Amino acid sequence: MKIIQSFWTKPTFKNNKINSTDRNKGGWLTKKHNYMSWALSCLQLRKFYEKVELVTDEKGYDILINKLKLPYTNVTVVLDELNHYHPDLWAVGKLHAYKIQTEPFIHIDSDIYIYKPFPSSLETSSLIVQNFEKGFFFYDKVFNELKENFDYVPQALFDSIEKNNKIISVNAGLFGGNDIEFFKEYTHCAFEFIDRNISHLEKIDIGMFNTVYEQFLFNALAEKSNKTVNPFISDINPSFDGIANFTQVPNTVSFIHTVGFYKGLPTINEILEHRLLNDFPEYYYEIINLLRTKQL
Repeated sequence: MKIIQSFWTKPTFKNNKINSTDRNKGGWLTKKHNYMSWALSCLQLRKFYEKVELVTDEKGYDILINKLKLPYTNVTVVLDELNHYHPDLWAVGKLHAYKIQTEPFIHIDSDIYIYKPFPSSLETSSLIVQNFEKGFFFYDKVFNELKENFDYVPQALFDSIEKNNKIISVNAGLFGGNDIEFFKEYTHCAFEFIDRNISHLEKIDIGMFNTVYEQFLFNALAEKSNKTVNPFISDINPSFDGIANFTQVPNTVSFIHTVGFYKGLPTINEILEHRLLNDFPEYYYEIINLLRTKQL
């Protein structure tokens, strides 16, 4: 199974971080740490997988390939097609990457670092997610916003809530599977959800909407089609305790995801920097030099 990553640069270069869900600088404290995260994520994946591909736009190609020279085995430059979308819709780049796949894949976010291969049982699964998110409080708030302000909300979301008596979603930090036809249907529904409500986006927390059209909708459609979804992590709480525990790498921890708020913690930024310096010093110093000479 191949690994893919995606980099739609428009959210990264948004001028100001207005909301906690914004993805300027990739959600990191500085652009330096964003680039270091990309480097560490890609380089660790390449330790264990022969095929690690990138889906990006022209600017992303220039940064990750021309300048950082990250060792992706294939690069598809198509995400400039999305530049008419609002920059806070940061998951549309991932959606498009899922949409264009023609063979089994696992998409890995750029804030994930692995220290051993994924289990073979995961790689043979029809649908793969990082973990389920059951009853996480923020989904209720954003879903109520959507019901009040949108013209169209997929019926599958209402059906899922009625069936489970709560919102059951997934985390798409690690995401993919063998069921390519399902991903075609899912991404079509997700883009329809977005496109039919474009004129109402300013009425909601756009950043939180990403969790609904990417993650909640995926699980709702899987439930509707009676699909089995295989989680990589079986149980996790809304604070994602332990998932960014760099101090135990690589002896007792082999999977790190600096999800959401972790990227805003100075200690996590410092540990990331130290990790890249220790494990891949040539990339660390190249990023420092490119920033110093204003090439990044």
